[in-house]
Amino acid sequence: MERAASAGDPKRTVDVPAFSVRADIVPASINRTDRSVDVVWSQGTPVERFNWLTGERWLESLSLESKHVRLGRLNNGAPVLDSHMAFSLRNVIGAVNDGSAKVDGTQGRARIRFSRRADVEPIWQDVQDGIVRKISVGYRVYEYEETPAAKNTLRKMHATDWEPFEVSAVPIAADDAANIRSETVPTNPCVITRGAPTPERSSAMDPVELETREQPEPSQPQPAPAGGQPQPQPAVVPNAADRAVDEERARIQGILSACEAGRLPMTTAQRMIAEKTPLLDAQAQVLETLRGRAMDGQGPKPGPTSGRVEFVGADPLEQVWRGITGALLHRISPDHWKLDDNAKQYRSRSLLEIAAECLEQRGIRTRSLTKMELAAAAFGFHVRAGMHTTSDFPNLLADVANKSLRRAYDEAPATWTPIARRINMPDFKPVKRNQLGEAPALEKVLEHGEFRRGSVAEGKEQFQLATYGKIFAITRQGLVNDDLDAFGRLTTMFGRSARNLESDVIWYQILKNAAMADTVALFHATHNNLTSSGTAISIDSLGVGRALMRKQTGLAGGTNYLNLVARSLMVPPEKETIADQFTTAITPALGSSVNPFAGRLSVISEPRLAGGVTVDGDTVAGSTTAWYLGASTDQIDIIEYGFLDGEEGPVVESRVGFDIDGLEVKCRHDFAAKAIDFRGLYKNAGA
Repeated sequence: MERAASAGDPKRTVDVPAFSVRADIVPASINRTDRSVDVVWSQGTPVERFNWLTGERWLESLSLESKHVRLGRLNNGAPVLDSHMAFSLRNVIGAVNDGSAKVDGTQGRARIRFSRRADVEPIWQDVQDGIVRKISVGYRVYEYEETPAAKNTLRKMHATDWEPFEVSAVPIAADDAANIRSETVPTNPCVITRGAPTPERSSAMDPVELETREQPEPSQPQPAPAGGQPQPQPAVVPNAADRAVDEERARIQGILSACEAGRLPMTTAQRMIAEKTPLLDAQAQVLETLRGRAMDGQGPKPGPTSGRVEFVGADPLEQVWRGITGALLHRISPDHWKLDDNAKQYRSRSLLEIAAECLEQRGIRTRSLTKMELAAAAFGFHVRAGMHTTSDFPNLLADVANKSLRRAYDEAPATWTPIARRINMPDFKPVKRNQLGEAPALEKVLEHGEFRRGSVAEGKEQFQLATYGKIFAITRQGLVNDDLDAFGRLTTMFGRSARNLESDVIWYQILKNAAMADTVALFHATHNNLTSSGTAISIDSLGVGRALMRKQTGLAGGTNYLNLVARSLMVPPEKETIADQFTTAITPALGSSVNPFAGRLSVISEPRLAGGVTVDGDTVAGSTTAWYLGASTDQIDIIEYGFLDGEEGPVVESRVGFDIDGLEVKCRHDFAAKAIDFRGLYKNAGA
């Protein structure tokens, strides 16, 4: 829409949609560690633009002077999208590094990083392999300087106030393909300042004008040269790039027109555009949907009320998926997952009915399918049509599996947390952890004397991440049988299994009593942290252990006492009751009956201390009599554990099964732990 300017005013304001411009990945700049790469997102090269809202064409150039480009959104972590699609969080595949966008008058550059999500991994791999090479940058223009068109040329529009706001990985960098985002194309006001017309030239035409000038229609007679007859004009053959752009524009417009005529939701058009569906196939899908409605007695209905739940102000499919996910989680664990208003409408539906809903939301008719055919279609294969289908059902099940598994993992007991400290582990390389000693003793400095240098003694322990995992599945038969309870129990069991694995690895460090970096066992008389003769838990025996921990010295030895305080009493279940007896506060009649450990020690009862553990095939026996004391990790490092950076806990991945006829769900857990310092632990063999 254009707003009129006052008489004689060279400025006018029009509404324009967002555009995109091709950009290039800089292959040599790939950093595989942080999954980032440089892009040249503009070089200011003039390109022909088409506003399909108004039918106007012009030749656009972008100023790359810093005063003309609004870089705030790029420098504030603008999203990297999949093919300019912004109607789901799943379309966000990365982000622009904060503060990396710059212009220097001739080009614009930025650094983008890709997400570590499993579904983004193929795109990142294609970037590394040089298969995905093109990037497209979406931007809005707020002010143009216009140069009117001369004869047989397009008018020129030079953007002097514009804003890039997103970056997209695209298969074909078609400049205008990103304009369609919803049923109502978002526009913004743009001020156009008219300049003087470009003078006509008889020769040496601007090469850009030569590429973009309008060609006369073949039926129009051409001016004859002086003294001669009209000469036939050579046929104009468009180049391959122009044909590709024109074909892509025609495909997009054809899909939009077909969906509008069939009164289908705009999300259907957006999906087919994003999936590069050929125009004939898209039109066939629209006709099939209309034919299905007619057979069901529905007839064509407007998109927003075509049997689908629509929510104003949010993507409708996201709301549907959220409601279905909430209903499935409620069935698995009704005490933990409460139903909201959106999920209540799906609470009584079976897995097969939910699968049908997912297919219907994608425009696939399911009413005439058998149960087994419906189950196959839900996992991506339409038996009768003999083709692969688009269904969100596997993704929904994977999301439910992830949420229920993480809840079970978070709620599973972990008795070892008082003696273990978490660290970040960026990769699978061995981690060398320094065992710091005490600071050197301060020495008296005489008048006019010099300060002497000291050093901190240190030891080194080494460990590295290991990967653990299993695959479980929900089959077509399970889907037909509505085995959600079994599926929910499996995910809960895997969540607990991940936590149990961590407990096994942590307590293995205690029970294994392996040699430290100094070649001496973790618990050893040399380390002054072992009573091998063994005594039962009592005031006296606890006092012995506490005194040994107090008198632990730094790595440099001598009398540099660490004065460590025992905080945890770790016992097998057989000794839990007596441990409670000697740590519980009481009010005695006699001073000699006062319990000195009341409120000072917390009891940790761990069955692995009695029954032993098996880690990586190595089984270590426990003891029903041995007991341990541990200091606080705020005082000294004892045991350190870590996850792969960015994956704190078990990770769930899924795919439609190849060996298994259904959905395969893989639970992967990257974890490691190691005893770092012997001085924060004490062992008594017990009696």
